[in-house]
Amino acid sequence: MTLLALIAIIFFGFAVYNLTCAFVDVPTRRTSRMMMLSRKQQGTKKESLLDVYITKISTLIAPFFHLDALKRNKLQTALNIAGMAFTPETYTARAWVTAGGVGLCAIPMTFIMPLFVFIMLGLAVALWFSTYYAVFDYVKKRRKLIETEIPRFALTVGQNLENDRDVLKILTSYRRVAGKDFGAELDQTIADMKTGNYENALIRFETRIGSPMLSDVVRGLIGVLRGDDQRMYFKMICFDMRQIEQNNLKKEAAKRPKKIQRYSMMMLICIMIIYLVVLCTEVMGSLGAFFG
Repeated sequence: MTLLALIAIIFFGFAVYNLTCAFVDVPTRRTSRMMMLSRKQQGTKKESLLDVYITKISTLIAPFFHLDALKRNKLQTALNIAGMAFTPETYTARAWVTAGGVGLCAIPMTFIMPLFVFIMLGLAVALWFSTYYAVFDYVKKRRKLIETEIPRFALTVGQNLENDRDVLKILTSYRRVAGKDFGAELDQTIADMKTGNYENALIRFETRIGSPMLSDVVRGLIGVLRGDDQRMYFKMICFDMRQIEQNNLKKEAAKRPKKIQRYSMMMLICIMIIYLVVLCTEVMGSLGAFFG
């Protein structure tokens, strides 16, 4: 009966899928593969067939999601930084569709393996959190990478101010040695400065990254644009940033003994298990020979 129920569920799901494709504008498997091949030839990001269907379903149900202004703006900013061409509603819908697909798998499990129902529901909840907060984790990691470069950027700006006060020239010069993420932000800032107001471009640069360290640098650059002598100011913030960098290195160094201790404990447990297996094998062999 269990096998027959499983076969019936599979055929029912196949029928529901085809009926959905007939009534809703969902691309077929062949069409989706051609779309993915076209995107690959254009050099865009790799996308799986599952992502195509999830995005399509998410776009259909996105109008039913209503986000408050603060949450929407925060999510939109994160999506723009991550370069994801989704609206906040569509991105939220993707998280619910992904988690809902796993959660629906719990329904057939009630007939086959009831114990797996709770596992599937727990997995669905975990998948929702990982999918929804993935863009925020990316932005956080990206900001951390950028912040590691800001002390060097501030030091370079301070050294260049000794000879030149052209902010655009200073940013363009540093762009040649900037990292990937920080360089992309500098490219956008330089383009904004060439086409608009310098101060507004620097303020947008500060807002996109949202780093207190960069805010100090931008404040000094705006002062340079207004004609102030900021050489001493940059010497002070470089000293402060060097202290912050040293404290961060000390914190990282303090974490390593704990990690080593944890891995050493795991290794000790594995060695103990090996000895117990060998001991039990020898004891069972000796008992077999004794009673034999």
